[in-house]
Amino acid sequence: MQKTISIAGGTGFIGRHLAEELSRSGYNVLISSRNPDKVPDEFKKFEVFKWNPQTEDFPIEIIERSDAVLNFIGENISKRWTENVKKRLRESRIFSTRKIVDAFSKVDSRGKLFVSASAIGIYGSKRDGLIDENSSYGDDFLAQLCIDWESEAERAKDYGVRVAILRIGIVLGRDGGFLARLIPLFKLGLGGKIGDGKAWLSWVHIDDLVSAVKFAIENENISGVYNVVSPNPVTNEEFTKIFAKVLRRPALFPVPIFGLKILFGKELTDVALTSSVRVKPSRLLEAGFEFKYAEIETALKDLFKK
Repeated sequence: MQKTISIAGGTGFIGRHLAEELSRSGYNVLISSRNPDKVPDEFKKFEVFKWNPQTEDFPIEIIERSDAVLNFIGENISKRWTENVKKRLRESRIFSTRKIVDAFSKVDSRGKLFVSASAIGIYGSKRDGLIDENSSYGDDFLAQLCIDWESEAERAKDYGVRVAILRIGIVLGRDGGFLARLIPLFKLGLGGKIGDGKAWLSWVHIDDLVSAVKFAIENENISGVYNVVSPNPVTNEEFTKIFAKVLRRPALFPVPIFGLKILFGKELTDVALTSSVRVKPSRLLEAGFEFKYAEIETALKDLFKK
């Protein structure tokens, strides 16, 4: 029997890739939108349901129809962190999660799956050594946001829901996220390492992230928290050299950290843009998940193949 998967945030960067792959794999895919009548044509092959997390409860009928609900809603984090932006970053993630869990509570949800996004930012922005799912949490804004976000998702277990929380690293994809902002700079020959280039980058290819979500859907023993990052983090300097090589462009201009602070503010720069954490996907590997793109050069060559 065909399973139905609902994706909150299905029109975003990660949600788009999920919807396409799950549909290709034979799942019936539903995606949320604030304005279903205005979704781009590429989404019209899916059933689109109306939901504005700020003003509306999550539709009960969608919970009833779904075998799994995936939540990938979240305000873009790479903006200057004014108090208003920080408020939106929290509300977009925590309110959407709370409303989905509240909807689970109103019907018989036993045996359903809730996949909730989180981030490796939960571990803090500057850490020594290798970090796994048992490592301690950070104490900055992003870490506290992730802690509160995960706490909301965990409540779904009270209603018999299997909960998988994905602590996602820097997602590499050509059509969004981290790389989309770097491509223009590197193509102009203006790319370069940040600061001394020694900061660790814990990354994941978009296809491996999608595969990890499918792995959670298809394996009923998957529950709890999982780091979704390649087993092989790289330094910022290594990433810069390989990215420039793949694009066949020079990378001659180091980006001074003080310049980032002028552009983005001190807090965003310190906590996110210059963070350094070496994260290992211990629980995914123990569960038997295999990464297709475990090495950064293989991942970037795939994304930028002609």
